[in-house]
Amino acid sequence: MTFLEKVQLIERVDQLIRMKATGSARDLADRTGVSRSTVYEIIECMKAMGAEIEYCRIKKSFYYTEEKIFVIGFVSRRKVRGGDKKIY
Repeated sequence: MTFLEKVQLIERVDQLIRMKATGSARDLADRTGVSRSTVYEIIECMKAMGAEIEYCRIKKSFYYTEEKIFVIGFVSRRKVRGGDKKIY
């Protein structure tokens, strides 16, 4: 899996968690087209990046315990607060 494919998978999992539509790990694997072990790998990667993710056995769904956003990519310096300041 390339870096970009992994980022896209993280974005998709993030979207499904926000929609409260992950289902079980098997369901999430089916929805994203990857194996169940890859789902757990992605969840662990997201946790390592600061996401606080838990699994609810009653609702059978992954959820965030604290609301955060996943952002990766390039944006115009003008769109970033304090973007005109040189920080390098």
